[in-house]
Amino acid sequence: MKKSLWTKLVATLVALTLVFTIVVPAFAGNNGECDGDCGQCPSLVIPGIFQSEVFLYDENGEIAVNGDGEQYSGPFYLESTAEIVKIAVARLLVPLVLALGFQNDFFDMLATQAGEAIGDILLENIKCDENGKVIKDIRATKYNASVAELSDHDREHILDNVPLEKYIEIAGADHLYFFSYYSLGNMIDTVEELYDYIQMIKEQTGHDKINIVPISQGGSLANMLLQMYKDKGRDISEDINRIVYVVPAKNGSTLVGEIIEYGLLDDDEAIYSYMIPRLLEGEWSSYLINLVLRFFPKDVLNSLLDGAVDGLINNGLKYSTLIWGLCPSENYPAGAEKYLSDENTKEIRRQTDIFYNAQLNADQNILDAKAAGVKVFDICGYNYSLYAIVDSWDNVNADGIIQLESTSMGAVSYGVDVELPEGYVTENPRCTNPDHNHIDPHNIVDARAGLLPDHTFYFYNQNHERTGSNDVVMLLAVELLTDENFTDVYTYPDRFPQFNTARNTKGIINDIKRAKQMDTSALAPEVAQEFEAAIAKVEAVLANTVVDNEALEAAKEEFYIARAHAEGYEYTPEEVDKTEQILASVFKLVNDLVYKFFGPRGWFDAR
Repeated sequence: MKKSLWTKLVATLVALTLVFTIVVPAFAGNNGECDGDCGQCPSLVIPGIFQSEVFLYDENGEIAVNGDGEQYSGPFYLESTAEIVKIAVARLLVPLVLALGFQNDFFDMLATQAGEAIGDILLENIKCDENGKVIKDIRATKYNASVAELSDHDREHILDNVPLEKYIEIAGADHLYFFSYYSLGNMIDTVEELYDYIQMIKEQTGHDKINIVPISQGGSLANMLLQMYKDKGRDISEDINRIVYVVPAKNGSTLVGEIIEYGLLDDDEAIYSYMIPRLLEGEWSSYLINLVLRFFPKDVLNSLLDGAVDGLINNGLKYSTLIWGLCPSENYPAGAEKYLSDENTKEIRRQTDIFYNAQLNADQNILDAKAAGVKVFDICGYNYSLYAIVDSWDNVNADGIIQLESTSMGAVSYGVDVELPEGYVTENPRCTNPDHNHIDPHNIVDARAGLLPDHTFYFYNQNHERTGSNDVVMLLAVELLTDENFTDVYTYPDRFPQFNTARNTKGIINDIKRAKQMDTSALAPEVAQEFEAAIAKVEAVLANTVVDNEALEAAKEEFYIARAHAEGYEYTPEEVDKTEQILASVFKLVNDLVYKFFGPRGWFDAR
């Protein structure tokens, strides 16, 4: 379904709050009982931002509905589109008309009104109070039992977000737990609940220890969890067997940090040429939006963008301590001084300082956990630029959402596709074994500088939001959780090398599952044979965990041809919408020409 222009505009604003998730369909079931002595530790997933099912409830304790009678949907629980338009028109029409008519005299008023309106529209139902507590009744669906005991709906939700089918096949659904929380809530309360949840799992399963799997935002919760164990005077190894980080926000996200400290990017070419097209993946409307933006003078446009950010932060996000948990340590002091320096934010600052301390101690806390016997592993993506909404978007190596320095716990890289300089020498290497080569095959990343050089796996060209669509990442996580013999990057180098490559198997895995359920008894022998051979070829390629995307694409093509023959039609590759393609090309050309000859200016600046 194509998005409306209004939806795309809202989506652009929503992107500022860094909605990043890992999604791929998967399902499996195993309802075996666990006796605590089965050779497998239970595993607890600590999911990423907005991966938990969360609802807004009304004063009667029922799931709330908007003016159209529809359930409010997360993460912002917005009013109906009609209500949003009504609010926007009421708040912005007069300032917009005055600004366009009288220009600079009213542009400041427009910027202020726009920032406040955006904050009110997006944050009205999700604000936290001055103690960092959510004001309205927003609740995450809680799973106080293993996946084996949950409803079909709950199992489907969990496995849609975190595809661990193979884990269930090996360890059982009774060994898989999912910690559900509200991603814009309170950090300390959430981690206290997480700590208690770990104790509950031990009691339910009879196991002395469990594994934890912090994903994305879950990495920041893990920072606080490790610190909490120390603050309680407990050894984390009493509860935790293995930690398998998956694309963790261990040191937050540069996108969040720079937006908090500096605001959106102010690079002229980025603003007028590719910030919005990159956010909307090159759709024709993104280039049209660029042209519309020129109705505002350049300085005013910058003020509007900064106003939008200030509106979002000042009108609510600054009271969410979980959001502050995504601010990198290097951005926190200035960001906290900017937004958390008055009397109204005194308690928020106290709480965020506690997390900041845990963030600063994270490396040592991880090393102390390892020294106590906890096995710690990390899986990260790299060589994918940050979204073009902050100034450093093209200067750091990342996975689109989180910088490599954070997800890899300190590896060194100078940017996407930027080779390490000639004569490069690692400063303070964590691994000094001369027989270990921790430079990636593209000479882009030095993993020796990372906290866990022998225990961190890298996936080249991996996009953060598509991590769950990479079946090798998921299988690697499963084997790290279930195979006690899997001790480091050298254990199975032929199957799981330290440096691997992204691949997207979301669609083909599901298509193969459905194909294997087809009744082929009525097919001509040669057609059935072709079909079965094509399935086998795809499965053989998928079984190769050293990614070969060319082989995968070739096998997929053969499979779809064979499937078409089996179903009685002629296969034709999916065609690109030519109208959309032409519109995108035309508007991009116009946009590029305007920038080339008109420069980084608004239409009014030309006068």
